[in-house]
Amino acid sequence: MWKSCGRGSQRQPAIEPERTPALQKPKARSLDKAKQDVDAYALDDAPGFLLRVALRTHTAIFTAKMIEGLTGPQFSTLAKLREVGPCSQNHLGRLIHYDSATITGVITRLKSRGFIKSYPDPLDPRRREIDLTDKGRRVADAAIATIDDISSETFAPLTQQEYRTLTQILKKIIHR
Repeated sequence: MWKSCGRGSQRQPAIEPERTPALQKPKARSLDKAKQDVDAYALDDAPGFLLRVALRTHTAIFTAKMIEGLTGPQFSTLAKLREVGPCSQNHLGRLIHYDSATITGVITRLKSRGFIKSYPDPLDPRRREIDLTDKGRRVADAAIATIDDISSETFAPLTQQEYRTLTQILKKIIHR
């Protein structure tokens, strides 16, 4: 039985998010005010910088602990296929926020390792469906179990409440 992976679902109209002041066109400022802002800027307090450094920390832990030498994109692909079941390569890429070139490369590498397979869509032979092989399902299950250890180490300094709050904030940024 096919799990829903978007087939037959209705597209929802895009909802324009409320724009935060940081995303709005800046108002004219005096040169003195602009100089004060520059003088007060501290890179170590900049959210973008902090996200990049935190990601680098997480990536180092992920690389050291992830099984089968899986990369982040490969893990995401296997985990999402495990979650949703067979779907088109295009749709899978959208689900995990990868562009066409990225998902194509990831799929090629996972196929060469025997973790995924592709076959004609039974409803539309022009399309190809992607699915886990038995080996891929075993690897996905083990990788998903491993990700708990990786996340525990990455987020060890946070309380449970801080972890939940961080997750909510990141989702809010992603889904704006």
